[in-house]
Amino acid sequence: MAATSKKSQKRKSKDGPKLNKASKKPFKAAKKESSDAAALQLADDDVPVFPRGGGSTLSQRERDEIYAEVDAELEAEERGLNKKKNKKLQKKSNEAVDDLGSLFGDGITGKLPRYANKITWKNISPGMRLWGVVAEVNEKDLVISLPGGLRGLARATDALDPVLDTEVEDSEGNLLPTIFHVGQLVSCTVLQLDDDKKENGKRKIWLSLRLSLLHKGFTLDAVQEGMVLTAYVKSIEDHGYILHFGLPSFTGFLPKKSQAESRGIEVKPGQLLQGVVRTIDRTRKVVYLSSDPDTVSKCVTKDLKGISIDLLIPGMMVSARVQSILENGIMLAFLTYFTGTVDIFHLQNTFPTTNWRNDYSQNKKVNARILFVDPSSRAIGLTLNPYLLHNKAPPSHVKIGDIYDQSKVVRVDRGLGLLLDIPTTPASIPAYVSISDVAEEEVKKLEKKYKEGTRVRVRILGFRHLEGLATGILKVAISLL
Repeated sequence: MAATSKKSQKRKSKDGPKLNKASKKPFKAAKKESSDAAALQLADDDVPVFPRGGGSTLSQRERDEIYAEVDAELEAEERGLNKKKNKKLQKKSNEAVDDLGSLFGDGITGKLPRYANKITWKNISPGMRLWGVVAEVNEKDLVISLPGGLRGLARATDALDPVLDTEVEDSEGNLLPTIFHVGQLVSCTVLQLDDDKKENGKRKIWLSLRLSLLHKGFTLDAVQEGMVLTAYVKSIEDHGYILHFGLPSFTGFLPKKSQAESRGIEVKPGQLLQGVVRTIDRTRKVVYLSSDPDTVSKCVTKDLKGISIDLLIPGMMVSARVQSILENGIMLAFLTYFTGTVDIFHLQNTFPTTNWRNDYSQNKKVNARILFVDPSSRAIGLTLNPYLLHNKAPPSHVKIGDIYDQSKVVRVDRGLGLLLDIPTTPASIPAYVSISDVAEEEVKKLEKKYKEGTRVRVRILGFRHLEGLATGILKVAISLL
């Protein structure tokens, strides 16, 4: 163990720049301020490690072997480092290295993480389950907005389970537009990542909406009354709808009187519906649902005995309590066995000020929805966004290219960027401007040039549908176009 300790000390002083590409950016802030900026970073190249979402299943011997492997890799990287690297950049990067211990944390009883889990290009991987918003519906695929501003694609063949092929009619390739709509919240599974040759450094994220993948850990024994489940409409009968959960072991039924049809919404085979489990006929293996939207949006998952991470589905609402405050969010404990994190762009207040930490006292109780689950690392992301809590996608009141003259600075993230309040109608929305998009010249001290309450002119560059967050630019030459 002494040898391991020496290795750990050695890597803290040398290997930072190799691990953290974000350190190449010219931050001038002090150590604590610099770590705050890194924690809040909107770009893909921030590298907060994933705190685990439950108790460790590794033995002491297995953990020792993993530590040894990491030490060996770090030492190999050390030998290839350029010794002329800027010392300030090394200092910043070493802060990220200090957090490597949380990769091996033991959930609630282990070392608490410093940063909230975030989905980026660097850590997204096959098998992850994510909540998303349908951004485009095409004949051959769906474009889905994912956490962290990423976008994924789901082919038509991956949007439905094969068992529905004989039930759903595809009229001249227009199947997807009849089943999905823009703004629809969907749970999906990452299938694979492909390099995008048209855009250097980017990869295509291929997704599946098949319930057979999403529900693969479910059995009828795991289904409980009061649980919210997603199902396909397999067929339409006189008194209701036969439902398919993607599994052969049980089926479902939804009475027409409890369905959205009474609200004037046409229901078609293949359509995805959410419903609350009302009763379970375990002999006939039939689950009876009610799909009243208000009931579905308020339903909280019960604390089930022996629940596994495979049963955690994105979009599921849970009762949680605040366990700790992180540098870029909070950590929550929920369903007895699990912990998950909420990053700063998914807090209850969509305009979190510099004093946002004051809103989250120890053990404060909140309702949260699961944003993503990574079964391999046991990392779990949660959201407190008020729209998502009501099971609705945040509204988008802006278009790319729109200009707003009287946008208000809500928060100044030293060395990173600005959070703005955009005066849209019927309600204002948040926008973020990276420090590189603030001015033509380099801004060394953002906090001296901008104060909370300052009014600025911003041009909209993009919109993150799941966060309800616009991205913008203040550079005069561009904002005047």
